[in-house]
Amino acid sequence: MQVMNHAAPTVDDFRPIELSGLREAPLVSVLMANYNYAEYLGQAIESVIGQTYPVWELVICDDGSTDGSASIIEHFASRDSRIRMLRKPNGGHTSALNASYAVSRGDVVCLLDSDDLCLPSKIEQVIKCFRSHPKSGLVVHRVIRINRKGQKQGMWPLMASLPHGWCAPEMLANGGILNYLPPTSGLSLRREVGEYIFPIPAERPLYDAPDQVIMRLAPLLTTITSIDEPLSEYRLHGRNSYETARVSVASVTKELVVSEQLWKIQKNFLLRMWPSVVSELGSFEKSSSALFLRYLGAKLSNDPAARRYHRDYVAGLLSQPRAKFAWLWVASVYLPQFLFEAVANLLLRQNFLKQVVGCLTDWFRSGRRR
Repeated sequence: MQVMNHAAPTVDDFRPIELSGLREAPLVSVLMANYNYAEYLGQAIESVIGQTYPVWELVICDDGSTDGSASIIEHFASRDSRIRMLRKPNGGHTSALNASYAVSRGDVVCLLDSDDLCLPSKIEQVIKCFRSHPKSGLVVHRVIRINRKGQKQGMWPLMASLPHGWCAPEMLANGGILNYLPPTSGLSLRREVGEYIFPIPAERPLYDAPDQVIMRLAPLLTTITSIDEPLSEYRLHGRNSYETARVSVASVTKELVVSEQLWKIQKNFLLRMWPSVVSELGSFEKSSSALFLRYLGAKLSNDPAARRYHRDYVAGLLSQPRAKFAWLWVASVYLPQFLFEAVANLLLRQNFLKQVVGCLTDWFRSGRRR
């Protein structure tokens, strides 16, 4: 009997997974997890019902709500057979999204938070995008930030390009991070990509950050296609599960813990899929994210180590050709704590100045399209 000797996979074998062709009218599964968002839930559901593309199912998992959310979902489900409802005890956003995915049937999966909105042509444009880029399994688009009342507060990302193409090598070199990917309601996947990712680890600290795991794993599997215009509205209202109102030592510490856990998930994923590539994943401690967060936390707490963290962070920052506000972060170490905190919140959180800049940017972009 002849024995076949297969060479071990190498870094050169690291490439996007193969995808099958889409059907003529593919079913799109819109996945939604909900916990006590009755105030916004009806609007979110209506934004799916109002889509220009009709072949969809909306799978909503209510994660043990106590505010009347279940009756709202039941109301819509009784009127539209495309809406499916699941109920389970409270376990966090990630566990609820896993439950929705497990019973979904679509060739394409769109994510929508229950306090966000899809713009009317979102699904139609996502399908067109997947058709025109048949080798791409991840479509991303910009989102419009809105407040609790639905008032627009600019676009995200505001002054940066969305990732596009085969970004995995860049991602690995940057410690597993790909900048400027949108949040949950800006992500759409081919089912074949989702099968590698779901179920998403639902234990703390990732019980409320499923989109973060998708952002870390999907670009390792497939090329990204970006849609430059916003197709969803992303609501910030003070009760968001992951977004915090202000940058603080506590918020930075939480983000650091989450980031380290995400890096470990990526490493284990690579060990299963492409063991030869694991060595290409930059260490977490030396990643731009870890260096920045450690500097940010140290500076906010007046830790003497802030200058050391700043030196390490700036060395990496200046090597990035498109780093935003680089000069300001370089100079930030000399700011007194109260002023540093103000600058950090100005640059890293939503505020009135960004709303003004966002409105001006939207106006300029719409003028150019005309």
